[in-house]
Amino acid sequence: MKTSWKLGIPLPALLASLLVLSLIPGSGQAAELRTGEQPSIKVEESIVEDVYIAGGNVSSSGALGSDLIAAGGTIVVSGNVGGDVAAAGGTVTILGDVGDDVRAAGGNILLRGDVGGDVVTLGGQLNIGGSVAGDVLAAGGTVRLDAPVGGDVRIGGGDVYLNAAIEGDVEVFAEKLTLGQGARIQGNLSYTAAKEAEMEAGATVLGETTFKKRERAVSVGGIVAIISLALIGTTLAQLAAALLLGLVFRRYAVRLVETAAAQPLLEVGRGLVVAIVLPVVSMMLLWSLLGIPLGLLGIFAFATVIVYLWIMTPVLLGSFAYRSFFGGEFDVGWKTILLGALIYAILGIVPIVGWLAQLILMLLTLGALSKIKWEIAREWR
Repeated sequence: MKTSWKLGIPLPALLASLLVLSLIPGSGQAAELRTGEQPSIKVEESIVEDVYIAGGNVSSSGALGSDLIAAGGTIVVSGNVGGDVAAAGGTVTILGDVGDDVRAAGGNILLRGDVGGDVVTLGGQLNIGGSVAGDVLAAGGTVRLDAPVGGDVRIGGGDVYLNAAIEGDVEVFAEKLTLGQGARIQGNLSYTAAKEAEMEAGATVLGETTFKKRERAVSVGGIVAIISLALIGTTLAQLAAALLLGLVFRRYAVRLVETAAAQPLLEVGRGLVVAIVLPVVSMMLLWSLLGIPLGLLGIFAFATVIVYLWIMTPVLLGSFAYRSFFGGEFDVGWKTILLGALIYAILGIVPIVGWLAQLILMLLTLGALSKIKWEIAREWR
């Protein structure tokens, strides 16, 4: 990563590349998959292969020899991990040591273990402790860095607090920057903020310091960076939700895929009809006093369906793509979901054609969903 920064690769491209690398599973290597409401790896367990774990509350206390990919509402990694850690959740806590890189996205992120590679984090509140042998790339509302860093540091945030020894260069874009008494920057400090940085007693910068006052107008580069970070955060959230629903309700997900594959054109048409009729009928009901409750219920149902489609469309897409690439029967697993989320994200950044493809896929998923629900309703009669 350090070399890439020196070559001038922009922040959005660098983040996107790291995201792609984090989503592609290693080829030819076995993996351990665990899902459920509270999936866990016990302290006495020792796993050599990669681990994929998703659920409401995820915990890993055992010793892992390879990579850990985790998605859930709350994620706690207290055991050591020999490879990479890629985690997405509401709250992500990593207390154990990590042999290679850490890539984490969530509302609150806390790192306390030693990291042998780079740290890439995206979230609301970031607290990075322990130590980092490589580089740090972070974006969040509040960012605190207490970990000694062996490489460069690049941070974007609202309130940034640096309080550690950093061997490389530091670049910050923030509302406020504070250098704590433990800050020791060996390289150059370049920052853009609303005002000059606050330096506590003991803070030092051995290289050159460059300050640029942030103007009220947002630059094109800033807009691109914000959009890119939002895209990455959205993709990680979508991946976490898709892993959770797709793996916990795997039998239903497989049925959804098989239904869509049986008559895809018919299901796209069915989905289009539902997408038009449901909101129109709901709005019409709002015009009558007796129909207001039903109209509000219909609007709420339509909004819920949109969220569901956003989660499940990558599951369907991944199963289709995996079968096209490797053959066999339609299936839903961690490989297919990761592949689907990656392809869906790529389609989202392709103007017109990619957006149209996403729309058709969502209509296909909606059509299959409507058919399954209709069949269930007929069985109840």
